[in-house]
Amino acid sequence: MDLKLSHQKDPAEDWNISASAKADKGEQIARAQIVVNDSTEYDESFDPPLNSWQKQLAQKGEYPGDNTVQLTITDANGVDTEAEDSWS
Repeated sequence: MDLKLSHQKDPAEDWNISASAKADKGEQIARAQIVVNDSTEYDESFDPPLNSWQKQLAQKGEYPGDNTVQLTITDANGVDTEAEDSWS
């Protein structure tokens, strides 16, 4: 599973978060979850499972402040793959 997670400053002095996942051969994406600063901001299951997925969340996180974003992708076999992005 190939996960990408990034943040970008929003003109409104917040942060935009971009997340994506691409399943490797033989894998499929059954669920995607994004947690920002310990708060679930996105959680969706897919039936049927997907081969690729992407999501952008606008104006999330705190400015100024410490921020952490966690992306968890669950494959069709129930195996989680995680990515994390942190910034101040």
